[in-house]
Amino acid sequence: MLSLQTMPHPLTQIEIMHRLKKVGFTQEQAETHAEIVTELNESNLATKQDVLNLEKKSESEFTLLRKEIGQEFALVRTEMKLMESHIIIKMSVIMSGLLALFGAAQKVFGL
Repeated sequence: MLSLQTMPHPLTQIEIMHRLKKVGFTQEQAETHAEIVTELNESNLATKQDVLNLEKKSESEFTLLRKEIGQEFALVRTEMKLMESHIIIKMSVIMSGLLALFGAAQKVFGL
């Protein structure tokens, strides 16, 4: 990407006309071509207001995106806590079963 320091300066209408006349264009042809090129260039340039509008829109979209990501992370955290609770309950059931099995083994084998 070109920085402002390295960007070539846009040709002026006079420079365009001079170059065209140098290669054989008439004054009228050179002026017409220079006007067309200038209009094309200017129609593709962003104004300061265009840039400010884009910046404002981008900031708004990034704010919304941050909010949505925050909500998604909160949902993931909630789901993880729920999964943790389910794991704890299942581990408690397994531990209770093992303790009951150990107690039964003690009675059977007289330990």
